[in-house]
Amino acid sequence: MANVSVHVYATLGELFKSKHIELSTRASTVKELIDFMSAQYNPQFKEIMIDPTTRDVRRSYKILVNRRDISFLDGLDTRISDEDSISFFPPVGGG
Repeated sequence: MANVSVHVYATLGELFKSKHIELSTRASTVKELIDFMSAQYNPQFKEIMIDPTTRDVRRSYKILVNRRDISFLDGLDTRISDEDSISFFPPVGGG
């Protein structure tokens, strides 16, 4: 079991009761964590984060594990461990 800190920002925070969640989970990858969070909290989370065609993170969404972008690691297969911090960011616009 991994005890992890999850942070969901901006509009993604509306899917959960809190923008900061402390989880105890058997998930060992980011993909498994998304599946777990969708099953436990809100099924829309996976639909929003994962493109069903490519089965990868949707364009413009960012996921960080310990402040490192998973696109520079192993993508959704990036391993998570006890005490990790995982952050989910939706697209940001403005000017």
